[in-house]
Amino acid sequence: PELMDKYRNQGGFHMIGSGRTKIEKPQHFKAAKDVCEKLELDGLIVVGGDDSNTNAAVLAEYLSQQECRTKVIGVPKTIDGDLRNEYVEISFGFDTATKVYSERVAALAADAVSARKMYHFCRLMGRTASHITLECALQTHPNVVLIGEEISFKGFTLADVVNQVCDVICARAENGRQYGVVILPEGLVDFLPDIGQLLVELNELIAQSQGVPANISVHL
Repeated sequence: PELMDKYRNQGGFHMIGSGRTKIEKPQHFKAAKDVCEKLELDGLIVVGGDDSNTNAAVLAEYLSQQECRTKVIGVPKTIDGDLRNEYVEISFGFDTATKVYSERVAALAADAVSARKMYHFCRLMGRTASHITLECALQTHPNVVLIGEEISFKGFTLADVVNQVCDVICARAENGRQYGVVILPEGLVDFLPDIGQLLVELNELIAQSQGVPANISVHL
């Protein structure tokens, strides 16, 4: 009770923390198996996105091969909306996230109309999937919405995207509307062919110098 009191009504992540660690090396699998056996677990439920459920899948296979009694179940939970398939209609978290973000975007749109002197650029979560951005666009109708998958499909470069946004801003300015809202996904740079290649090369250089895999795009 003493441990839980300070975390009451705050959610689990405040206590256990969050990370991107993957179960990849033999010692990782053995450590997980040892803990499951020590705790005499009949089941282990992994709640999370694609990385977490990948961990759940590989761990389930390993424990089965080792004849460990612990059964692993993966539960899709991600705001990104990128786990949808024929078996999972929607992961919980997506609906709440898009509603909250849409409220914020709508508030900025109202502010832009009221002030009539600025543009708000909203970078929404979702990593390399644009599902959140698309859903928020359908709910709020911004002046410009950038969808990463569409940009990749059409082969747009960074210059193409900048020109597209500037064209809208200039066209609105000609009509006396020098204000508006632009929304884009956080992983947009990963869809730009010219920037994507640059990131690949930078990651390779960082990996060579540090001796570990790198992903610089998460810092952009």
